[in-house]
Amino acid sequence: MQKRRSPWAFAYFLIGLVCALIAASSAAFSTRVDDLIPIVLAGVPGLVLTLRSPVYGVSFGADGVKYCGLLRARSYTWSEVREVRSATVPGTLFSSDLPELVLADGKSDQLPLLAGYGWGTKANRRVGGLVAELERARASALTASARPPAPGRGR
Repeated sequence: MQKRRSPWAFAYFLIGLVCALIAASSAAFSTRVDDLIPIVLAGVPGLVLTLRSPVYGVSFGADGVKYCGLLRARSYTWSEVREVRSATVPGTLFSSDLPELVLADGKSDQLPLLAGYGWGTKANRRVGGLVAELERARASALTASARPPAPGRGR
């Protein structure tokens, strides 16, 4: 199973750690109920970022794809995925290319964790390589599952 991580995962961990430390130090010296507001505002996001950033990533292999974001995770077997393609999301200043899973039921699921950003209409080569790698994994898993078992050494 291969795992791809966002380069921002370590930054999210550090930001979360700073927020959690700020909340902990505020809690240690708080004497009023009004002090709970900054503790909650810094502590809850700090804990979420600190605890979720180590598992933040996309894993894929023969079993399928598992996406672990900051707030939720989802997974698909390769039999649920009809196609892997590159999608472009336009923006005001720049556009982002990202892998998109087209599911068998007609829905699609984008993987923003693996997005690549750029100017203009030129496709992001890194994202193109990731899409090709995901599609190869899907195709090899489907051909391996469709292959009949080898005549065996039955007992």
